[in-house]
Amino acid sequence: MITIICFLKHLIDIVILFFLLRLWIYFTINNYYNFFVKYIILLTNVFLKNIQKFIFKSNKSEILSFILILLLIFLKYPILILIQSKNLFFHSLLFFIFISIITLLKFLGYLFFWLITIYLIFNIFHIKNNDLNDILDIFIHQILKIIRFFLQNFYNINILLFIINIILYFLNNLFMDLFPQFWFLI
Repeated sequence: MITIICFLKHLIDIVILFFLLRLWIYFTINNYYNFFVKYIILLTNVFLKNIQKFIFKSNKSEILSFILILLLIFLKYPILILIQSKNLFFHSLLFFIFISIITLLKFLGYLFFWLITIYLIFNIFHIKNNDLNDILDIFIHQILKIIRFFLQNFYNINILLFIINIILYFLNNLFMDLFPQFWFLI
């Protein structure tokens, strides 16, 4: 049973992260000829095509992506509780909305953390001129544009990315201590 719960949790996590990445690509990047962008769109289209057959006939895949993200985030915790304990705890709707908001923030933090980590690894080993690095540059500069308003470079040393990763790691551990009942399930 623990294996099923772990597998289902990680499968839902990966699907949500790919759809968040797809929406971020849609709203920020105009280059759909990039190999990495094509790969993300191809992976998410597998889910969207099957969902469009049964539920929603629309040409706008991004609307369906957004609905799917919200639905998965909202239903993830109740489904995992139902599988784990064989019954569903009846809480108010506000409780599930609160958990959904925290889950969305956790996924955005994970996405930022891993994009920044991959970008830093690429910069350490001087991996340049590939499609993934181009997309990572765009993503990281969008994150840094907001942060540079508050923090500037220290003596021409750009340590903001390390600081952001440390802050995200700290926030993950803080929320793990604040919400130990459901942090590992969401």
